[in-house]
Amino acid sequence: MKPVITKEVYKVRYYELDCHWKASVSTLMDYFNDIVTLQTVEIGHGVDIMSKGEYAWLLLRWDVNVNRYPDYMENVVVQTIPYSMDRFYAYRRFEIFDRSDNLIVDANSQWILIDQRKRRPIRIGDQFYALYGIDSDFHQPLSFPQVNDNDSYGEEITFRVRSSDLDTNGHSNNVSYVRWIMETVPDEFAKRSLRRLTIEYKRESREGDEISVESVFENGDEFAEGKHKIISSGRVLSLARTEWK
Repeated sequence: MKPVITKEVYKVRYYELDCHWKASVSTLMDYFNDIVTLQTVEIGHGVDIMSKGEYAWLLLRWDVNVNRYPDYMENVVVQTIPYSMDRFYAYRRFEIFDRSDNLIVDANSQWILIDQRKRRPIRIGDQFYALYGIDSDFHQPLSFPQVNDNDSYGEEITFRVRSSDLDTNGHSNNVSYVRWIMETVPDEFAKRSLRRLTIEYKRESREGDEISVESVFENGDEFAEGKHKIISSGRVLSLARTEWK
């Protein structure tokens, strides 16, 4: 059985740029979210079904590697490939290619299928394996680096979740968490290039929730490292790690 592969061409627009005239890391992740939604629609799970909220795929983690950020007005091909499923969990790959077919960005992700009304995990049925073209006997997960908590943090911001941070489910979009983390990056690191982002999502947040983002940055021999924690009401919502060169 061959997995369903969905591809789309994206042109980098001005409003998607960072201060270096490159697509920002949040833009790349917006592309990922868009392409996976396109695939969901392609397999027959359209907007009319998604809006009913019977079940949903909830993102648990990203591991994004960036070899090169796309330039302003550059056309790139973004694709997503379902990898495996096991019980409640699904794993999928994302890739971005330039016009010369060079792989410039790749990412692994883990998702969980939940009942929208009960907010509980539900077992992935055989129909999902067939829809996404995944062998029902293949359950190998993708690997992710460990993201550890850190009690020592040097940069901190506090704010409330805005309506613009929310997705169609009424919760903070997974890319919003990344944007919040980027707000803590000091000037010294902003001059570097973010080459790897690993983030784990532990709890959801809603409009009006008070959020605290704590980060610590350290210089290393091969790369600089950031460790990040997002907290609300004393609970950890997300942990992340970044590598900068």
